[in-house]
Amino acid sequence: MSIVPGLQFGSGYLLFNPSSISGNPAANPTPFQVGVIQNAKLTLGADIKTLFGQQQWPVDSAIGKRTIKGSFEFAQISNFLLSQGFTADPVTAGVVQDVPAEAHTIPATPYQVTIAPPLSGTYLADRGVTYQATGAALIKVASGPTTGEYSVNISTGVYTFASADTTLGVFIAYTFSIAATGTTLTAANHAMGFGPVLSLDLWFPYENGNGGLEGIGFYMPYVRLGKIDLATKVDDYTMYTTDFEAFAGANGNPFDSYQLF
Repeated sequence: MSIVPGLQFGSGYLLFNPSSISGNPAANPTPFQVGVIQNAKLTLGADIKTLFGQQQWPVDSAIGKRTIKGSFEFAQISNFLLSQGFTADPVTAGVVQDVPAEAHTIPATPYQVTIAPPLSGTYLADRGVTYQATGAALIKVASGPTTGEYSVNISTGVYTFASADTTLGVFIAYTFSIAATGTTLTAANHAMGFGPVLSLDLWFPYENGNGGLEGIGFYMPYVRLGKIDLATKVDDYTMYTTDFEAFAGANGNPFDSYQLF
């Protein structure tokens, strides 16, 4: 069976290699592959300048400024990717996490609930309390809560409720930290122009009809990643969309196109 040469199928692969000598790299520049690519777009653009005389049709046309821009959609995000590709800020151990609705029943005297965060975490901050039965929010007071109110000791994670609310169910939302699990990236406010430079391989493999692969790929030695859009859905995976732009850099070569037959 013969496959028509030059065909591609699927979303392809994106591989980045952060430069250690260009831009403002993150610590320990490390190559990475963008995970679970959904689609990728590459545009080799150019301005066409047209010269007109006194007649309707142009006398000549010429190429002006050229650009290499693109975008890609993916599903697998990490602090490592954000640091290496976008912000160049360090990634540290530990994480701060929210518990949006932890169920509790208000006990008898002293009408208190003590929060014990999961994974041996440390309680950090209150995020509100609601009644389980109605979803109505309780009002936070400094002390001496009455019906529909609560107080909290931030240093201990102890919530105090009104005696009249005994046996009622509540949802408590709070934030806690875990020192030994997860990672945190804290973005800094850098000067204009700050950001890592990466090389990008965009590769589209396809079968060649002889049990092997053919395909076309684009290698861009100097790339900056731009915005990142995050889109959630009620019944589907969260997707991320990022744009990028390549430039010629010091060696004057904006891209290579390679094709495997």
